Amino acid sequence: MDIDRFKEILQQEHTLPDDKWKGAVLFLVTSTHVIFIKRANTMPTHSGQIAFVGGHRLPHEKDPWITVLREYTEETNLESTELEFLGYLPVIMTARLQPIVPIMAKLKISLEDFFRDVKSNGEWDEILAYPWEELLKEEMWNFAWRHGYSRGAIHFHTIKGAKCFEKRPHSHLLWGATAGMVWDFLRLYFKHRPCAY
Repeated sequence: MDIDRFKEILQQEHTLPDDKWKGAVLFLVTSTHVIFIKRANTMPTHSGQIAFVGGHRLPHEKDPWITVLREYTEETNLESTELEFLGYLPVIMTARLQPIVPIMAKLKISLEDFFRDVKSNGEWDEILAYPWEELLKEEMWNFAWRHGYSRGAIHFHTIKGAKCFEKRPHSHLLWGATAGMVWDFLRLYFKHRPCAY
């Protein structure tokens, strides 16, 4: 994937008032992989689900990037200086109607160094790097319609063959808000992109 193009299509400034966002998540990437966590089975919400590092904003945090930097350090035991800001994605509403800001950042260290040094704070059981080339296979995506507060599509993608931290690779289901963020990004990335033929 073309990281320079990411910067072109993502919003570069945060403009939301405090009451319009409740938290932020880190859409962490390299040019070849996206990094996901599998939330711990003991977590009170979204247990066992594939997600991004992130969480609720603290009252003094006025920018989602600040929230993401704090959450990254807390959840991975790594330095936030290892992240390069790429931009903000559109706000996404969770199933509990919480507005969350996805922020894309590039991992500045190698995946090998990342996996060697990463350590869970207990919020996740697994951390995995999944190839962009698999996420780009449209046939691997499915969706269903959600009816409730509003009608919308729920996207699904089966993750197979990811690089995992201290675990044997096996399949996971990417769905819900996290899958929605990935799908929204891919739509942005390929919108107006010239065809290769």
